[in-house]
Amino acid sequence: MNHRLILSLGAVLFAHPASAVPSQHDVVVYGGTSGGVVAAVQASRSGKSVVLVSPTAHLGGLTTSGLGWTDLGNPAILGGLSREFYHRLYLHYQQGSAWNWQSRESFGNAGQGSPALNATLEIASVFEPKVAEAVFTQLLSEQSVTLVTGRLDLDDGVVMGGSKISHIRLEDGREFGGKMFIDASYEGDLLPGAGVSFTVGREANATHGETVNGIQAAGATKNQLRDDIDPYVVPGNAASGLLPGVNASSGGTDGSSDRRLQAYCFRMVLTDVAANRVMVAQPPGYNEADYELLFRSIEAGQTTGFFKLDLMPNRKTDSNNTGGISTDFIGKNYGADWDWTTLGHDARLALAKQHENWQRGLLWTLQNHPRVPASIRNNHANWGLPADEFTDNGNWPWQLYVREARRMVSDYVMNQHHCTGELIAPDSVGLAAYAMDSHHVQRHVKDGMVKNEGDIQLPLANPYPVSYRSIIPRAGECTNLLVPWSISASHMAFGSIRMEPVFMGLSQSASIAASLAIDKNIAVQAISYPELRPLLLAAQQALGEPVVGAPTSVVDNTDAALVSVTGDWISGTSTAGFVGADYIHNDNSGQGSKQVRYALPAGLSGHQRVSLRWTAHTNRAANVPVEIHHAGGVSTVTVDQRSNGAKWNPLGLYQFNGSPGEGVILKTTGTGGYVIADAVGFSAMDPAADSDGDGLSDGRELELGMDPYVSDESFITAVKGHPAYFGLFGEESIYDLRISHPMLSPAGSNSYHLPFSIWPPEGTSPFASYALPMPAGKNREFFRVALDAKASSLVTALATGQARKVVVYGTSLTASGAWVGGMDSWLSTKYPGLLTVVNSGLSGKNSAEGVAQLSTKVLAHHPDTVFIEFAMNDAFLYSDGTPSLSVAQALTNLLSMIDSIQAQNPAVEIILQTMNTVWNSPTGSNASATLRPNLAAYYEMYREVAAERGLLLIDHHPNWAALQQDDLASFQGYVPDGVHPAAQGIGKVVLPLLKWKLSGGRELP
Repeated sequence: MNHRLILSLGAVLFAHPASAVPSQHDVVVYGGTSGGVVAAVQASRSGKSVVLVSPTAHLGGLTTSGLGWTDLGNPAILGGLSREFYHRLYLHYQQGSAWNWQSRESFGNAGQGSPALNATLEIASVFEPKVAEAVFTQLLSEQSVTLVTGRLDLDDGVVMGGSKISHIRLEDGREFGGKMFIDASYEGDLLPGAGVSFTVGREANATHGETVNGIQAAGATKNQLRDDIDPYVVPGNAASGLLPGVNASSGGTDGSSDRRLQAYCFRMVLTDVAANRVMVAQPPGYNEADYELLFRSIEAGQTTGFFKLDLMPNRKTDSNNTGGISTDFIGKNYGADWDWTTLGHDARLALAKQHENWQRGLLWTLQNHPRVPASIRNNHANWGLPADEFTDNGNWPWQLYVREARRMVSDYVMNQHHCTGELIAPDSVGLAAYAMDSHHVQRHVKDGMVKNEGDIQLPLANPYPVSYRSIIPRAGECTNLLVPWSISASHMAFGSIRMEPVFMGLSQSASIAASLAIDKNIAVQAISYPELRPLLLAAQQALGEPVVGAPTSVVDNTDAALVSVTGDWISGTSTAGFVGADYIHNDNSGQGSKQVRYALPAGLSGHQRVSLRWTAHTNRAANVPVEIHHAGGVSTVTVDQRSNGAKWNPLGLYQFNGSPGEGVILKTTGTGGYVIADAVGFSAMDPAADSDGDGLSDGRELELGMDPYVSDESFITAVKGHPAYFGLFGEESIYDLRISHPMLSPAGSNSYHLPFSIWPPEGTSPFASYALPMPAGKNREFFRVALDAKASSLVTALATGQARKVVVYGTSLTASGAWVGGMDSWLSTKYPGLLTVVNSGLSGKNSAEGVAQLSTKVLAHHPDTVFIEFAMNDAFLYSDGTPSLSVAQALTNLLSMIDSIQAQNPAVEIILQTMNTVWNSPTGSNASATLRPNLAAYYEMYREVAAERGLLLIDHHPNWAALQQDDLASFQGYVPDGVHPAAQGIGKVVLPLLKWKLSGGRELP
């Protein structure tokens, strides 16, 4: 961050020069990285005093230094501040002024696995460095954060007071004390001084039972050099010595450990826009011999792939390493008795400068050197550095890509098995999803040729949770330190977790944990996860499903001692996410005659949570019967192997006594499709265990779809207050109050004004009140409220075994709305294999576009049920204040869609929905309500159409309106950007009413 930018931050506070007494704060964050900024912002939002100490003038780390092609892996990992960061980037690129070197239309919108500018999720995962820095600056300016630029004294800079860090000392003598410390540096520089265990380099496979850790000469097939590249200075002459950077051997057997680090580089930012381009000159000290491998690789046939040209907006690139010789300066971040972590700050800067000169020299060589063919020179001739980026650093990125340095070793080490889902961390503080990714570590001679060693890239099937215990020191070590980057993980697991979005997520969770530890005056190791998890969820962190009793004993299909196979089964590896070496399948044949039996591991008994694992595909069987043979008999569970693959799927809680006949049998009887047999997991559970102390056991909560780490005490108390539901009172004591038209109405003199609340369970602010007539001459102890309506034809058909196709049609509230997946999951669980849901939502479109695209988006699917909602966008105003569609126009469009759908299929079920209210959120457009002043009138039109046409209406609007009026903080938390409800809001407000209406009041949430 340059001086001019610092002065413009406003609310950000800046420390004064050193004083004799350490500056005291609640939270001290060291590291000006993306994670450091997020941790500091969260600490301030938690009401804590916080200082962010950055050894660099510019903030944001790699995210603001060229890594604009985000290694996202899966957008599902985003939550809280990480999602807010990428959302703010998205909003920036919605402005016409953001596109100064190209038009928005000419941008290809490519990203890693999802669109760069994702209109459905409203996030931007591809962006310019200067824009990212501006967003971080904005986040800081909104909070009270003391920002200090200074470097830690790496020799004596961590001052301990017993088992706690008392304060840290910078090279210039300034000192900063705190109650909690967060090490957000890429190097883990606080770890040594705090006496925290750590490691550097690669573990042996045997350490954690992995298969791709340690030295990897045979497996390093990607980004590999071509064959027949001679390793000697004088080709063919061993006496001339090896080329610089080439080792005589790999240094050990494959899978053995070493202390080498995977290669670093700068994420080079280039542009071909002449008006914004600075051409790269030959760097100082350029030595042609440093590029001899490049020349020999070209002579061996390489013509492309010298670096990536992944495009960011405005014709800029994120140019990362690719190919056998590229931007990675392989083997240049360690030596015989040193590595990057052991160097001082100045030595690191000097080594980073060598990396910079190597990459500048690479580009200059490809553009200018006579040993490079003209065709290659011409292909690279138009690329230079963007003049509007890194303007105080010769247009070169500020931060070297330190892919890996120190890694803490705590009581919980994330490893390869967590990445593949074989093991599941039960105390999630964030999700990771990127491939296990290690860049090359060294170059060596193999079969007389130069080869690279260390590159491993293994894609993963699903996001997976990262353990809280992996970001804190082990018990007995420093009690007030959290480490969201240099976490406790093996080399290979770290290669997946180290991505910037994950770093931001873990940093926010670390900051929330630090605040909790301060509030309770306890060590970070003493934090109770059931207390931490609700705080993380309240901050909208993405944590994954709650986990209780993750498998501690696994029986894989390859375990000959415990697995017996009947019939011919075929080994398979084509679908990722399996346990061990492979899975087996029945080849979609021999149904009924083939089965796989998994016996109990030796010594296993008592109450066990049993889970099954498979790899999912559309060709799998949807009705696989699984028998659990336990102490109480035999229970059969049917699983759908078309979905939920590469994860542990719970089969239930069962008691075993260790008898020979107990175990799990996977059968093929009556199946249609391929049946997969991979692994069975067992985990011991106390049937009475109650992690959140709410009076309901963990096992029962999981069976009911509740979170065993979040207390439901108020809900349980409310239920216990109505014993009639448990059969303690007879029907003669209960009077049914039937609601035939659940609409808001005032209480009259002849009515009993009954408050009825769908949410929240504690009922402090009821969303809807209904005027219900009191029965004359009746003496009843309890009143039971029920919806006097038939279930939807959708639910009725599914309940009778009829398959149904549903099309959901509407705005981004549908296109990216969690209500769709929630409804799908609810109905598919109750009626497996019968439901197909097609999401035809149109983000950013109104009902006029709905009419225009009705044929392809709805009619082409021949649905049995159609959900419609467009009121949110129909009510939107143009910039001059006129509505984009009047209520009358919206009515015409809605009736046109209804008529067309019914003309195709008179029996179709059409369900209309009103949706949520809106507010002017500063994290959204800050005008969501202003631009929809008459939204209620559009919702009223939907009610009138539903009544006139006899259509089912799910009227969410009254509940949202009441919540907004009675509990504004909760409402704003549930609709953080002003328009789109977050998943928690969907679960609390939308899904309960949707289930209630679809089931005709027969399945209250």
